[in-house]
Amino acid sequence: MPALAVDLIDVYQQATVSDPTFQEAKATRLANREALPQSIAALLPNLSATADTTGNYVKTVRAPVPDELGTFKFNSKGYTVTLTQPIINFGSLASVYQARATAKQADAVFGAAAQDLIIRVASAYFNVLLAQDDLRYTRAEREANARQLDQVKERFKVGLETITTVYNAQSSYDAVIASEIAAENTLRNSNEALRQLTGTIYPMIEGLKIKLPLICPDPTDVEQWVSAAEMQNLNLLAARFATQAAHDQVKINFAGHLPVVNAVGTYGRNNGQSLGTTDTVAGSIGLQLNMPIYQGGLVVSQTRQAQDKYAAASANMEQQHRQITITTRQKYNDVLADISKIKADRQAVVSAQSSLDSTQEAFKVGTRTIVDVLLAQQQLYQTKRNYAQDEYTYLNDTLLLKQAAGTLKVADLQSINDWLHLPS
Repeated sequence: MPALAVDLIDVYQQATVSDPTFQEAKATRLANREALPQSIAALLPNLSATADTTGNYVKTVRAPVPDELGTFKFNSKGYTVTLTQPIINFGSLASVYQARATAKQADAVFGAAAQDLIIRVASAYFNVLLAQDDLRYTRAEREANARQLDQVKERFKVGLETITTVYNAQSSYDAVIASEIAAENTLRNSNEALRQLTGTIYPMIEGLKIKLPLICPDPTDVEQWVSAAEMQNLNLLAARFATQAAHDQVKINFAGHLPVVNAVGTYGRNNGQSLGTTDTVAGSIGLQLNMPIYQGGLVVSQTRQAQDKYAAASANMEQQHRQITITTRQKYNDVLADISKIKADRQAVVSAQSSLDSTQEAFKVGTRTIVDVLLAQQQLYQTKRNYAQDEYTYLNDTLLLKQAAGTLKVADLQSINDWLHLPS
């Protein structure tokens, strides 16, 4: 049975469960989100219990006249339960706000990883399609050169061509053989790059079967795309939350100067035997105040360190902002340029085909040489390769523009996937 071709969505779904980078991002998000319940726990009651049992040996002697009163061996045991409820702890409260920012940062980083997976899958998939197209055009060029070589050899036999013409045709044929070997290797390497994402080699994948629709960015104003990126780009959001977490760390460290008040309650029971049986039950409840006075400059140093890290995080956020706005404008311009290039490529293919046809006719009547035919033939297939490459570049740039704006979704991949199944 022939192998069924997989499409772009099939590959993406496999990558979501097989790509190590994405799985790492998923686990990292879950781990970082645990900071929130851990910080909240510092504000909730803390209940602990201790228990002990002790074997005792007591020998009593009265002085100054030695007089042994007795020797006792007995066991004492007891337990204590302690309940602590924080009342005032500015450091723990600031930790909760920091943990919330960290959790939001983790969500943004994971969202960025999910968008990056879409880009990596699409890029690897299009690279395979491009390699397939390149190999197909190279083989077609080899077959055309082979026909030209056979034709020239026949004409040489009857004295219509010189040996130089045969050598020229043979040289072009040999060159395209080398190009075919390189194209086959490029296809193998492209398949391996796709396998890195999915862990699977696909014998067949769906390719474009229609004239690619050329859709301009919507909205058409680049500044609207930049505004969307400033609000929604996930890497920029992650940098903002990281800056907020760094600012909260300054508050946490500064809280080392501030008092801590806890409500503490204890209840315990101890019993044993010495010169009689004892059984003690005790309980207490009260407030504890811990006021830091001086810790050798530790708190001051830690606060300065946190302030410096906050400044670094702020600078990184500004760098992210500038890079994202530039990238958004660049990808917007790239998409428009790609559309113009594809339109030009389509006309170039028609022109190259016409040039080849006219050159072949002129060669038959002797007004053009075989070199002219081979050059026109080479130009045609190179134009077709450029056309295919520009199509896949357009698709990639369209996805990259949406990623920069923070709007990239699986639905965008599905839209491209639908074009793979439309009848030609």
